[in-house]
Amino acid sequence: MLRVETGTERLVRATLEHRVVTFVYQGLRRTVEPHLVGIHEAGEPLLVGYQTRGFSGSGEVPGWRTFVTTEIESVEADGPAFEGPRPDFSAEAHAMVEIFARA
Repeated sequence: MLRVETGTERLVRATLEHRVVTFVYQGLRRTVEPHLVGIHEAGEPLLVGYQTRGFSGSGEVPGWRTFVTTEIESVEADGPAFEGPRPDFSAEAHAMVEIFARA
């Protein structure tokens, strides 16, 4: 039987491969460079990424965003590659207890 990749697995793969992702979060379509996927110290599974396009209810685009992965829908992880981590990215700033993928 063919196994279907979950949205979180797509996010992990895209992060490791430095691939741009698109998805729906809180009803808004977003385009994001994924930088970190893991479990936050509060126990939530999170994606930290740099949103380059789309809409956001919390601020202007482009900019850094944190997304609860269980609330992300319709993940498309076959976007173009991005160069790698942005210079202002700091994984340590996000208090992860477990990291699944880091750009």
